[in-house]
Order: sequence, then C-alpha cells, then structure tokens
Amino acid sequence: MERRKKVNHGIGADFSRTCEGCSCITVETVEGLPPMYRCGGPGPRRGYSVSVKGRFLPYVPAWCPLMEENLKK
Repeated sequence: MERRKKVNHGIGADFSRTCEGCSCITVETVEGLPPMYRCGGPGPRRGYSVSVKGRFLPYVPAWCPLMEENLKK
C-alpha cells in the first residue's frame, strides 16, 4: 500500500481562540437572519465567512492573514 504524505506542514488553525474582536471583521445583517461575520483582512480570502448561524467559528482559520504575519515576525 502506498504511504500518503502529510499535508499542511505550515500554519494550522488556531483552536485556542476565535476571530471575535479582530479588527478585520465586518458584519452583514439581513432582516430576519442572524448576523454574518466576514474577514476583511488583506489577501485572497477577503470576504470569507468566519461565522455560522450568527456565531463565530470555534477557531481562527489557517489562512488568516494576521496569523501569517505573526509567524513571519
């Protein structure tokens, strides 16, 4: 059987915190629906949703531009 290589050797999601309180978050509201939180950080994933049913995801995604900047420092 062929051995598979491990994927994602770089940055992983940070399960110790959420995006709540991040200065890059924007809120979209539609009447009758819970608020939707989107990442407004710089980069190709600007506008991605970081919430489900009005709640933040239980982690900071691995693609977070601020996590990548902190890793470089």
